[in-house]
Amino acid sequence: MNLTLRPSGGRGEYELAGSQGDLHIPDVLDLPILLEILPETEINAHSRCKRKDGKPRIRLDKSVRNSHPSSIIAAAMLLPKPRREKHACHGKVLPEWNNFVVQTIRLDVVRRATTVLIRPVIVRLENADGLKLDIRFADRMERVLRIWTAAATKEDPLSLAVMEHAKVFTSPNSSQNELTISFARLHKAMKSPEGDLLPLLESQYLVGSSVEIDGQNDEGKDDSNELVENVVIDPASARAERVRQWRLAAIRGHSARVFRENVRNAYDSRCMFSGQKMPRTSATRSPGVDAAHILPWSRFEIDSTRNGLCLSKQCHWAFDAGLFKLSHDSGENSYVLSIPDSVKAATLAADFDLGIFEKMTGKIPLGNLPCDTKLWPEPTYLSKLNEFLENDAA
Repeated sequence: MNLTLRPSGGRGEYELAGSQGDLHIPDVLDLPILLEILPETEINAHSRCKRKDGKPRIRLDKSVRNSHPSSIIAAAMLLPKPRREKHACHGKVLPEWNNFVVQTIRLDVVRRATTVLIRPVIVRLENADGLKLDIRFADRMERVLRIWTAAATKEDPLSLAVMEHAKVFTSPNSSQNELTISFARLHKAMKSPEGDLLPLLESQYLVGSSVEIDGQNDEGKDDSNELVENVVIDPASARAERVRQWRLAAIRGHSARVFRENVRNAYDSRCMFSGQKMPRTSATRSPGVDAAHILPWSRFEIDSTRNGLCLSKQCHWAFDAGLFKLSHDSGENSYVLSIPDSVKAATLAADFDLGIFEKMTGKIPLGNLPCDTKLWPEPTYLSKLNEFLENDAA
């Protein structure tokens, strides 16, 4: 589904459009909206989707300035403050403070018993001069997470403002005022810049950035309807794609490079699944194994070795694609690799050869794990990952 800004008088109105599997707009009407800022980190958007003049418009539970879900999402991403009057936004640079609109947000949507959870996937910014910028939410929030982590070790006024932002935007009980005020205080602590806040904070904390632009159309063509209408996303595919995006975001930056070295050293460059040892050699430019994150969003242990798996290139792809499921057997303190039944059915239909992967299933040999048991994969991380992929739609 998508959340898109539609013309409506002087200010635009946000409208929900599209579908996701068997989930359609009528299924989410009048339910309180929760926003997933990081996986397993949800905040109350204090809003609902309601019918107005026959259209599914977003309405706030309490009308408070700058508390619309689009503004909350922008504030969580440390973007400048947006507005909803697109005709008043001009310039050659995106984003600038109060001079752009959040035009469209591609969403992964989950309906629960009494609430609806929305996960931003791609956020499109626009202005009246036809400038457009698409930002992958997972990439952006991975950078924000690193800022929060860096600020947590300091006590200067800016760092305290950053940590207030982190606390409020990861708390399910935050009020609209708290969300708005924490972002305003951080902006003020940064001496009220007009442009993008995140690169400035990355420079301040010496945290490396990563490429976040998915696509930029500055040719003046209005293709927002193409992005919004008739969006159909399979829920299981949406969850798997979201995990893939978070993993891709987590492999960037200096600390991520340290993480890769630590994981490879812990496993002695041996693939946990296949048992193949593939270190860098004098004849190769790189090792044959990667360091894969289990939970790339793990709050303050993002680059902990226990949050990593040493995998061959092929096994890394299979793990990210959802072909493999890794579980922990607490009774035997062992790890078990399996292929979900849904994957077997899909690969059979596509004439996909599972043979080499099926040979790896079962109990992981001890020789494939780090010698130091303190560096073994954290069971709770695996449990959270599997729960996220399997039970999210419940």
